[in-house]
Amino acid sequence: MKIFKFSMLMLLAISVVRCSDDAENDLQQDNAITQQSVPLEVLSKLESMGFDMNKTSVIPEDGGYVVDGDIFITEETLQEGISSKQAFFGIVNCNRAGNIRIQNALGNNAAGRGFQRGIDLWNNVNRTTLRLIPVTSNPDILVRLSNPGEIGGWGRGEFPSNGVEGGLILLNLNEPSIDGDPVTDREWGNILAHEIGHNIGFLHVEQEFFGTAVPGTPVGSDPNSIMTSGSNPSVVFNANDVSRFDKRAVRRMYSNRNNRLCQ
Repeated sequence: MKIFKFSMLMLLAISVVRCSDDAENDLQQDNAITQQSVPLEVLSKLESMGFDMNKTSVIPEDGGYVVDGDIFITEETLQEGISSKQAFFGIVNCNRAGNIRIQNALGNNAAGRGFQRGIDLWNNVNRTTLRLIPVTSNPDILVRLSNPGEIGGWGRGEFPSNGVEGGLILLNLNEPSIDGDPVTDREWGNILAHEIGHNIGFLHVEQEFFGTAVPGTPVGSDPNSIMTSGSNPSVVFNANDVSRFDKRAVRRMYSNRNNRLCQ
């Protein structure tokens, strides 16, 4: 099956686990559990969607409910239920996720010039502890050009393993853009953001059956996700930002909340 030409099915090539001396981030957000005036059937619906009702606040609002402080779920969505969600294969340790060192070894080319955009698309998501820190040596994630024949398509990322981010991202300068022209700086930034998504755990949005669902992400595939696969590569190439559900997912995965998915 063709997967966005990013060839990210790396299950047999996940990087070796590395030790970390990162100091524990002990900043904790107040997460008082509020479920007052919420019908039991609503709580049951939310639980079936993957929310842990022992840790999840639910506040009624006009037309729906605010869940976990920043997720608004409408009454209509609750009636339909959520059977398919954005998903991750692995997840980075909470403490590591706040200081992931990433090195630009791409050189002076369009991909290298797009590097900062790629990391900014994730770093600019607010209310998450995930941070990608550019370094010039000793990286946690090395971003380099692929060797001839090493990969097909535009790029490849690695999934995390045992709480450690995927350690390598490859980009292929020999692959033209979707319009046949050379890939632009901006497009390379979007491609890199997609690959970083894999290195911090994300599957393609069409592959939720393959991993662990992120509670609160939408029914079916998110058509605007930076993690869209090869069925519609123009979504990634033309993205102005990661989608609102990408943001919702990364906030749930990496935060200071008690119900965060990272450990």
